[in-house]
Amino acid sequence: MGEIKVLLVEDRIEDAELLLSEMRRRGLAVVSRRVENAQGYMDALENFAPDLILSDYTLPAFDGPLALQIARQQRPDTPFIFVSGTIGEERAIEALKQGAVDYLLKDNRARLVPAIERALKEAEYRDARRLALRKLEASEERFRSIAEATQEWIWEIDAQGIYTFSSPAVEMILGYKPNDLLGKNCLNILAPNARPAVTELLRRGASEKRGWRDLTLHLRHANGGIRWLDNNALPLFDEAGTVIGYRGVARDITQRRVQQERIARLSRIQAVLSGINSTIVRVRDRRELFRESCRIAVQQGGFRMAWIGLVEPGAMRATPLVWEGFNQGYLNDVSSALGSAAEDPGQVGKAIRYKKIVVANDIETDPHTVFKREALARGFRSLIAMPLMVADEAVGVLVLYAAETGFFDYEELKLLKDLAGDISFALDYIGKGEQLTYVSYYDTLTGLPNRQLFFDRLAQALHVARAERRELAVMIIDLQRFKRVNDTLGRYSGDQVLKELANRLQRTTAESATPARIGGDRFALVVSNLPGAAMARWIDNWIVDSFAEPLVVDDIELRTSVKIGIALYPADAETAETLFANAEAALHRAKDAADPYLFYSPEMNARVAHRLRLESRLRKAVTEKQFVLHYQTKVDLATRRIRGLEALIRWEDPEHGLVSPMDFVPLLEESGLIVEVGRWVIEQTVADTQAWRDLDLCVPRVAVNVSEVQLRQPNFVATVLTALGSPSGVDAGVDVEITETMIAQNAGTNVQKLLQLREAGVQVFLDDFGTGYSGLSQIAHLPLNALKIDRAFVAGMTASAEHMAIVSAIINLAKALGIFVVAEGVETEDQAVRLLALGCDEAQGYLFSRPLPAYEAAKLLAAMPSP
Repeated sequence: MGEIKVLLVEDRIEDAELLLSEMRRRGLAVVSRRVENAQGYMDALENFAPDLILSDYTLPAFDGPLALQIARQQRPDTPFIFVSGTIGEERAIEALKQGAVDYLLKDNRARLVPAIERALKEAEYRDARRLALRKLEASEERFRSIAEATQEWIWEIDAQGIYTFSSPAVEMILGYKPNDLLGKNCLNILAPNARPAVTELLRRGASEKRGWRDLTLHLRHANGGIRWLDNNALPLFDEAGTVIGYRGVARDITQRRVQQERIARLSRIQAVLSGINSTIVRVRDRRELFRESCRIAVQQGGFRMAWIGLVEPGAMRATPLVWEGFNQGYLNDVSSALGSAAEDPGQVGKAIRYKKIVVANDIETDPHTVFKREALARGFRSLIAMPLMVADEAVGVLVLYAAETGFFDYEELKLLKDLAGDISFALDYIGKGEQLTYVSYYDTLTGLPNRQLFFDRLAQALHVARAERRELAVMIIDLQRFKRVNDTLGRYSGDQVLKELANRLQRTTAESATPARIGGDRFALVVSNLPGAAMARWIDNWIVDSFAEPLVVDDIELRTSVKIGIALYPADAETAETLFANAEAALHRAKDAADPYLFYSPEMNARVAHRLRLESRLRKAVTEKQFVLHYQTKVDLATRRIRGLEALIRWEDPEHGLVSPMDFVPLLEESGLIVEVGRWVIEQTVADTQAWRDLDLCVPRVAVNVSEVQLRQPNFVATVLTALGSPSGVDAGVDVEITETMIAQNAGTNVQKLLQLREAGVQVFLDDFGTGYSGLSQIAHLPLNALKIDRAFVAGMTASAEHMAIVSAIINLAKALGIFVVAEGVETEDQAVRLLALGCDEAQGYLFSRPLPAYEAAKLLAAMPSP
């Protein structure tokens, strides 16, 4: 590196001298000029013409951001680096966005020379690239001049595209002899994807009597390759002014296109390299580094997909950790195909085994590429697998997929090798930092977060709970009689017990809670968005039962038990410290109580006890068949005849009488009992309708409500059809009603199940429409026979123009989609008249009939006139 002209924007002479001393000490030949105000700075830019600008961020009479702005305007190619003692991370990032190439603190001069060398190298690269572009433009100009003189292909075709003349240049450009083209259609030598456009061009040109200019086409070479030709043409006319053909000139621009594409590829990779290096500067989390790297590769580099995986211990394969781009299940397909194999036989496995970059520049023809069909189906045409090395070991792999064949050539590989090296360096750096951080935040015996990290995560969870207005619980779990294990079996056995119980806690609560070890025999949990009333079952199922399972230590079977104290946000406290203290207070009370857990609030304990008693009664009700069905009519609004029935469950509690579904159906769903009860509802509906038929009654179709819990069951379709009494529900006359939220979750799977029911003859109704998250655009793709307008809209029709407009829109759009419409909760004649005027088909509500027991519904059907 030769002599460097450095412009120092610095008001402190001693600071400037320190920087110059550091540069010279590190072997840089420096010529410098120091300025400290705007006028001196602008004079230096013009007269001194620096190779590099080093600027303080804040000066008494000037400031760094203004200096950067002026430099971007007057000398945009001169690298600009902030060297300051006061710049913060946010201002540094903003400076980088505005065009600074780097920033460093004055007390960290060790970074100065590497930053300068990197900045100058990048400037040199930009100059070289600009020179290459100028050379390319000059080369194209020379090529164009020569082509215009002797190398352009002149041709003529008739109105149908048949060649009538071809100059000799075609043989050099496309490999065809001129006479070989005469009498052939021009479409025959076009690439298939260009033929429709040219066909339309010929048709439009004949009608509009014009040719075309600067039309770039793919043409097939005689040897099978592809050439890019730039075409210009004028129409040929007969005496009557009719277009009889075209005369044109074609110039071979293949070389220019290849060079442009190559420069574009290099620019894409350079953008990726620059973006990821910026990420490395600011990111200190491994997963975030991986995620950002993949995002930059796809969004800035234009790669079709990018993923990073970690090498599995003892294996020559990588497990994808993060990815970005056109995945569409590809990684899952590959992982499933590999199964439990210890080595990936493709490029990824080779990159890990041989610790070097592996490239497939044509996936379709590469003999070593596995899962070709899956890759080609997603538009992957070339790929590169780059091992991420730490301490000479492949710890991960970065895989990039391009949509072009032959994407990765020598120049691209040089840049990508630097990219893999930079990410590997960042991994090593992060890993060393994590080793120090782990001891500070995690319990070294169990691997769970320690007390400090627990409070950090509790504070974060509280922030989210406040913002989303949700409940949150803190649980403190005390292991009973643990001291006896330590005293009897020794410290080592006690440690094994703690590790096993910590593992159980992690396994059982990983998706719903944040566990931690906060003391010798004490654990804690943060549980988000779990209502207190539902928490009792969660604790019983996931904590108490899990800890109660026997464990074996030194061939001795041990059984453990726990006591748990629980405090709720916001009911019991609103700060992390107070919540924790209240949970400890609840734990102290629980130790003296018979129950394994207690809430801090006595009212919550009472509610939980009531809910548990209700659940016990419900289980008894299921066993003793205390449920009954009532039926409510659905009538034709035009004729007021009964067109259908809806089966509604009721609970005849021997102690409390008839219980409303609002009081027990949510608990049935929460406990899972709804699966068994739902099957009984269908079976009882079939039995009731058959009994009515045996009385020679005209029985309409009957709809039963299906719970989201039922729909989630893998055997849902088989359960429904079995309950209907045959593999097909055609003859049963029983349909199902679902809600919008049931479709919003696991939409693809649920729609398939509903389609199977439709194929079996079961009609599908969408209940309470308008209260969920679906729109009519989604409804169009669902296997629905009818939708039911929610009673809230019907009730508001007569008082609210807005509700009337909503009902009208639902009916009109549903009709346009061929979907039947039923209105719920019709209670007045005025509502019925308005609904009929809007085009609603059927209605249901107290205006026509309240829900009736089966024997009363039979009387209603008997009174119905024959159709």
